[in-house]
Amino acid sequence: MKRFITLVIIIVLFAVAIILGLKNQQPVNINYLVAQSEIRLSTLLAINFMLGFIVSSCFGILFYLRLSMKSRKIRKENKKQDKELRLLRETSEKV
Repeated sequence: MKRFITLVIIIVLFAVAIILGLKNQQPVNINYLVAQSEIRLSTLLAINFMLGFIVSSCFGILFYLRLSMKSRKIRKENKKQDKELRLLRETSEKV
């Protein structure tokens, strides 16, 4: 359900970006540090939207990988402790 809601939100954001792009066709001047160019506002909005999407996706992937590595480490420790607990129970039963 969470993925479905996330997908719906992403689709809505893309639709809003497309609508904004279609409504804003005026040319704008962009001043870089060493250059200047004139592009349509819709193109500028699309570029900014895609850059934001890419950056947020990279952060999401980073956090997901960090959590999965932490989860793997905890599972490994859990298996080790479970094995040690079984060994202790077996030795206490023998005595």
